[in-house]
Amino acid sequence: MRNTIILNLRQRLASYNDVIKILDDSSLNARLAVAKNKSAAEHLWCLIGARESYARALLAGEWQGFNCSLKVFDHENFAAALKQSSEQLLTAIEQINDWQPEHDALLAAIAEHEVMHEGQLIRHLYGLGLDPPHSWRWA
Repeated sequence: MRNTIILNLRQRLASYNDVIKILDDSSLNARLAVAKNKSAAEHLWCLIGARESYARALLAGEWQGFNCSLKVFDHENFAAALKQSSEQLLTAIEQINDWQPEHDALLAAIAEHEVMHEGQLIRHLYGLGLDPPHSWRWA
């Protein structure tokens, strides 16, 4: 099961590199006229921070707290941070030699987090009149 989660997570991580290609600075910060709406930038910031935080947690074997290194919210920085945080998370996963139940729980949580934001961003993109990339299989 772990290998399936890792395979699916790799695909989800790669798909965010596709979505950033269809967003510009304006659409990154655009909001829909619905209650409790977050911009794509807010979703992506959370994803980047979660990837970085879960990478640290996986290496430590327990949650170490949330932190996001992204400080400048423009297209170029989001694209770089999505790529870097994806690589950081996958490297952490590859470095675990002795998988424990805590590692599996952390892996499941970050996979769930990625998919949850993907679903919200699909709705957001359609609301902006944009089509999600083909790699987003749930759209």
